[in-house]
Amino acid sequence: MVEDIIIDVVGSFSDGKTTLVRALTSESTLRHSEERKRGITIRLGYAHFMLYKCVKCASFSRNSKCEVCGGEAIEQRRVSIIDSPGHKTLMTIMLSGAALASGAILVIAANQKCPQPQTLEHLETLKIMGVKNLVVAQTKVDVIGKERAKENKAEIEAFMKSNGFEGIKIIPVFSIHDVNIVELLQEVGRFSAPKASSKEELSFLVVRSFDVNKPGTPIKELGGGVLGGALKNGGLKVGDKITIYPGVFLRNVWEPLKTKVVQIQSEFGSEKEIHGGLTVGVKTSLDPSITRRDGLAGSLATFADKPPILKSKINIMYSSLTEREKTMFKKPLQKNEIVLINVLASKVLGTVFSVSGDKVAIIMNNNAQIPCYNGDKAVISRKLDNVWVLSGSGLIYD
Repeated sequence: MVEDIIIDVVGSFSDGKTTLVRALTSESTLRHSEERKRGITIRLGYAHFMLYKCVKCASFSRNSKCEVCGGEAIEQRRVSIIDSPGHKTLMTIMLSGAALASGAILVIAANQKCPQPQTLEHLETLKIMGVKNLVVAQTKVDVIGKERAKENKAEIEAFMKSNGFEGIKIIPVFSIHDVNIVELLQEVGRFSAPKASSKEELSFLVVRSFDVNKPGTPIKELGGGVLGGALKNGGLKVGDKITIYPGVFLRNVWEPLKTKVVQIQSEFGSEKEIHGGLTVGVKTSLDPSITRRDGLAGSLATFADKPPILKSKINIMYSSLTEREKTMFKKPLQKNEIVLINVLASKVLGTVFSVSGDKVAIIMNNNAQIPCYNGDKAVISRKLDNVWVLSGSGLIYD
């Protein structure tokens, strides 16, 4: 049976993530006009490839002819790639991608000292999210000498060990010329894929939403709005009736949106049913004006009889990143401080209502509500020099 898995490619700004993704998938994730102009990832980028396993030598390859021994290889798993932005001002977007992933490739450039600030922040995010499937791709080894490459590898090893990831494989790659990409594939092939959960537990995280109709399309030919994201729990099939939370804000009240799944499209084609491990677009019967320009990004879709809790105030058992709190913020989380909260796919501003030991209460700003469940993880960012910086996390309790 072919497995599905979502891999997040993370790392600091300009360390070579998008070039590596292109080597793995033959696709560029720079699709937005501003991304192409500036040559950087601004939104979450998506790509995919099929991973094959050799019948003869059991190696993993990108096609049905083994790239190691030349033998016959059969389809093993479908891999959805998320290319997360590395710039410090886009950290909250990276958090949305990490919420979907079952594994990660941490990209670290050899031509600068490790770790860079965003390298550390991305690794801390993976730890918070509980991502254990991990491999390091050491990029830009082609622009430095042999001795510096060895020094950089030692830096990476020390960095990973100090963060609880001792023994993680570090693979030097030269992405443009496809050097050691096959070696990287072997590690991705060993990642454990997510197990399908009960269909009744549906949680679909919406990280993007679209209106795919072209301007001037006749009203009778308009297609419904599209939700982009992935399953956290459960299964979804064409024809299912789902409810989207928190929905739309009308007359000072949040109204959940009820709709029907018209089509499910992954990077591999049309899907009749999904059970996690793929990033997909779910076409619905919603008015496309609601989904245009990421209008429903951050939402949670479930079955009507299994609604989430809508919270305008959350209580969390908060655990700060202690060293960061001491060296960067200079003081612990404060009452009345404005913070940015990431829960599942949601990204909401809030105000600290109270701090008592490790118990923190936060009220959402601007009538916002977060759809979630008790026990979900809230990631907290604090503002530093006008930039949101990861500060800690905690489990939500009632």
